[in-house]
Amino acid sequence: MTSYYDELLKLCGFGDDEIEKEKPRIDKAFQKLELGPEDMKTAASWVKQNHDVELMGVRKLLGVWLKELIDLVLAKDEGKKVAYYGFPTIMGPGMAIAISSEEIYCACPDVVLCHTMGQIFNKLTPILEAGEENGLPPGHGLCSLQQIRVGGLAKGIIPIPDMVFCSSYFCDMGSKADELLHQRYGYPTVYVDGSMDSRWGEYPDYLPQRVKFLGAQLNKLFGRVKEILGVEVTQDAWDKGNSISRELYSKIGRLSRFMEADPVPISAAERELSAFLFSGSTGRARIEGPKALDILNQEVKEKVDKGIGVVEKGAPRVMTLYEHFSDASITRMIENAGLAISATVWGPPPKPKAEETTLTDLNEIIAAREMRLGVYHSATGFAKRTVLSVEASNVDGVIYNYLYNCRPIALTAHLTKEWVEENTRIPTLSLEFDLYDSRSYSAGALRTRVETFAEMLRARKASARV
Repeated sequence: MTSYYDELLKLCGFGDDEIEKEKPRIDKAFQKLELGPEDMKTAASWVKQNHDVELMGVRKLLGVWLKELIDLVLAKDEGKKVAYYGFPTIMGPGMAIAISSEEIYCACPDVVLCHTMGQIFNKLTPILEAGEENGLPPGHGLCSLQQIRVGGLAKGIIPIPDMVFCSSYFCDMGSKADELLHQRYGYPTVYVDGSMDSRWGEYPDYLPQRVKFLGAQLNKLFGRVKEILGVEVTQDAWDKGNSISRELYSKIGRLSRFMEADPVPISAAERELSAFLFSGSTGRARIEGPKALDILNQEVKEKVDKGIGVVEKGAPRVMTLYEHFSDASITRMIENAGLAISATVWGPPPKPKAEETTLTDLNEIIAAREMRLGVYHSATGFAKRTVLSVEASNVDGVIYNYLYNCRPIALTAHLTKEWVEENTRIPTLSLEFDLYDSRSYSAGALRTRVETFAEMLRARKASARV
């Protein structure tokens, strides 16, 4: 017997047997999410409009996100202890915690809701509005990602967690929002503290004390995990998590290399589905993510071999900071303006310093990695890391689409534009937008600036050929 959601689930890579097997869970989850027949029609149209669903790899990735949503919504009902982490976060702890016990569900719920209730169902607005009505009001420049978490809890569509951990030194809004939610729901929050202070121009160097301190903060986190969840994160769990992470990064890296082809073979919206799967999910990402990426990489290779692309060959190539988490129509708008999004700022990190090989404490090794990445190092580290990424990429322009309501990123926006243009001579558009909420920063609202930038890049390429 067919259900009202069968067409959408098949569009998202589900097989008939899979739908039948998971039907009781799907029914229960969709009821909690207030998703009915009309929502399925809207979702099918939205997904077809914004994603290359003729590619099975894309459909499978959408399915992985959708399954993660179902797992999230039902976690407490299915007897699991729930741990949430924030975004952005230090990569690794969430995966290690999830691997340590099958009785724990660990994820970043806000990122999951963006990629499902936003990218699939186009129904994120009621959740954002619930967040605005429950402690994070509109008009105050508050983080929309935190509004999504607050709204999800207020509407009862995601379970109240047993614990939360977040980085309070990069995203101060995350820790403040969790403080609000702690007062409302009573769950314990572990703040992984640190400092983004550094001497001007210090990056990529850093004071050893910063690694010692951050490493100690991570050790504190795992002590609290054992105390609250009753699970010890062992070296074996770390090793398994690192192995899975390397596999995922390798496959995502292969997809990114395909994006360097001319013409660019697929929309950057599909790369975004894969690149941030690991940031939101520690369950389905490790179980089904690698296979979905294998399928997509094979399909993309065939497109590259045939010279098929989403924009014409020779189109100006641009690097972006992020692709939109919940509204892929913004990415499509940039591509429809005739720009090939061939890279993002988050390319390969700088090579580690030789002295870092002397570190023996696992958490200090992780802390040192975060210093190298630049994001958690300092404002100038973030800006310099962007310059390094641009220098390593063959692009004609940079769209530095910074979050207006994120202090660490907005703070560096115009500094980064200046540094990129001074050091690389690559034109850079400093584009204010919202990574998670497109109500004010929609594709239509951003189109004029993007199209003007595209015209300038085309004229620049044409004059260079003369």
